[in-house]
Amino acid sequence: MINRHPLIAFLLCLVLIVYLGFALHLSADMASRDTIPACHIAVEDSLSTGFITAEDISQECGNILGRIGTLRRDSVDIGVLEAHLRASDKIEHANVYLLNNGSLQIDVTPMTPVARVFEDNASYYINTVGKRISAEPRYHIDVPVVVGSFPASRLAVRLLPLLDYIAAHPDINALVSTVKQDRNGDIIIVPCVRGHVINFGDTSLVDNKFARVKAFYHKVAPVCGWNTYDTVSVKWRGRITATHRNKDLGNSALAVTVEDFEDFDDVETMTGNDEVDSLMYVQPKP
Repeated sequence: MINRHPLIAFLLCLVLIVYLGFALHLSADMASRDTIPACHIAVEDSLSTGFITAEDISQECGNILGRIGTLRRDSVDIGVLEAHLRASDKIEHANVYLLNNGSLQIDVTPMTPVARVFEDNASYYINTVGKRISAEPRYHIDVPVVVGSFPASRLAVRLLPLLDYIAAHPDINALVSTVKQDRNGDIIIVPCVRGHVINFGDTSLVDNKFARVKAFYHKVAPVCGWNTYDTVSVKWRGRITATHRNKDLGNSALAVTVEDFEDFDDVETMTGNDEVDSLMYVQPKP
């Protein structure tokens, strides 16, 4: 006599497997047709630059925030969306995923510009490692301006240590308007305090040089007048030198008045009058 119990059990298992497969397919299809209930965009802006906002990310994703509630899950390819964000020159890292409740989560780490470069007819931002970031009206940040003509990759090698220092010190960032490399290689800073330029020399001893610049503003300019000099130089180690605007040195009580300086003497400008005059009209932060 044939034992039918194993056969019945096998048939029941087969029916159950078919049913589960159909149910899972149906539930997945229904889920894919569901709309995404919410979208959360997190911008990791540790320096609070405001260069990229959640609204900017939404626009990069086809105004995704404005379509929540009508956007179906099956219309969003998370991999494609993530790849699109990562391809942007303004985004350092992006991660896109679905939460357990069906909401869409977008985490973004933006690039952090340290300067706006105007080179010939081109304009762009650069970050701390010299990567170019295209300048668009939608994305704007108030950073120092760099003016000049730079061979490929040379800007990062020469000026980035200085620009990185400026970006890391809010008081210095508030002081610097424009940075330019002179024809003879000297780095020229146009401060927000109009009327003179600062010959910074090179990017060595950056902290010490800015300390000397601050000392000039605190102890020298108030005594001698803010319009007395057209060029202030911290190019040489341990010294502050300056050029009289009218080139008439006269009798200066500066060295007597400011005893903290080992040397303070008036010398001919390190840049030449024509160069200084052209720098005075560089457009400050756009």
